[in-house]
Amino acid sequence: MGAIGSLFDIFAILYIFRSVQLGLTIWRAWPTVRQAPLTAHKKQLAEQASFFIAVPISVLVHEFCHALAVWLFNGEVVEFGYRGFWGYVVPAGDFTAGQEWFIALAGTLGSLAFGLGTWLLFRQNKIPALRYFGLRAFRFQVYFSLIYYPVFTLLGFAGDWRIIYGFALTPILSAVTAVFHITFLILFYYGDRLGWFEVTAHETIATADQFNALEHAAIAHPENSQLQLQYIDGLRRGGAKRKARHKLELFLQQQPHSSAGHLQMAALLSDSKREVPKKAYIAAEEALNLGLSEPVQRAFAHQLIGRYFLDMGSAEQAVTHFSDAITAVAFPNQNPDYLTPQQAAQLAQFHYLRNQAYRRQQKFNHAFDDIQQAIHYAQLAGDQQAEARYQAEIKVLENHAGQRFDYQTIKTPNE
Repeated sequence: MGAIGSLFDIFAILYIFRSVQLGLTIWRAWPTVRQAPLTAHKKQLAEQASFFIAVPISVLVHEFCHALAVWLFNGEVVEFGYRGFWGYVVPAGDFTAGQEWFIALAGTLGSLAFGLGTWLLFRQNKIPALRYFGLRAFRFQVYFSLIYYPVFTLLGFAGDWRIIYGFALTPILSAVTAVFHITFLILFYYGDRLGWFEVTAHETIATADQFNALEHAAIAHPENSQLQLQYIDGLRRGGAKRKARHKLELFLQQQPHSSAGHLQMAALLSDSKREVPKKAYIAAEEALNLGLSEPVQRAFAHQLIGRYFLDMGSAEQAVTHFSDAITAVAFPNQNPDYLTPQQAAQLAQFHYLRNQAYRRQQKFNHAFDDIQQAIHYAQLAGDQQAEARYQAEIKVLENHAGQRFDYQTIKTPNE
């Protein structure tokens, strides 16, 4: 195998080390992992297991299927290499071109069969983490077998797909393979986009039960827009974002003037993103233009738009939208000391963001006032972590301003 083989062996050592480490982690935490519900942490462990634990088994199955095909045609396996995450079989025998094609294809068929079998084995299991592990192992085997490995071979590395697509020697077999290959890729892309390989995560059994009840209600009452949007939001919060997006796209096709639907799309498109994508900004603007009845919805839309402008370097427009977000939450005659913790946390975040926009404009005094407000509202919310983060922002602000600020009494909007 030469230098490539030596490099792969180094990767194999690192891979096996991580596999053992992950296996020990799951083993020690198994009494908790096996219990319902499927939390975000358990999903992460199952996802990692589908790669670091299932793959070494699938590689062994892959290479063994090559060997079976060799023996089927009365050949001999002169060398069988297995390195955890990669392997090889060296056959010897008098094979026809069609037999060599089948020997090469047998490994991929074995990998796909392993993935499908893992999913079928665990799909009805009482342990949610195992069900998710089986589902993701199946997805990964399809991805590896039909996308990663063919592309890897296409880039010039030795591999089965050079023989599988050896049109010069096996034109009919290679053409039939291409038809099935493309068909499966289209089906995989379609299913992946629809969220076939996703499940929702819940931190408590109570929230899992609430989501299940919401799901049943949404299915039973497809005409109820509020139920549908609540269900879609539940999918998003549970981590089934592709499934949520597909259902939301269908919803907006039927109700294109739903402001709440467009806001949900903005939330979905910006979820877990450090920067707000343009499509999320457009969806948030559309939601505002259509009219959002709830103050918390208007605040969220302005927050997303403000973040977008901040990312784009338009600090003045960002300030405007963060100010609108603050206004939407802090009503003119409301005593901020009686805000709910959630409202206080929102105001803290909005003031923190506006502080950043003011800092970009070099309006350091305004920025300092905002960061003090952010600290104040974080204290009202009881969020010590956010408070510490906002306190640290003062040092950043002072470095940008080149001066130290005098701490003053925090003034609320009504004072």
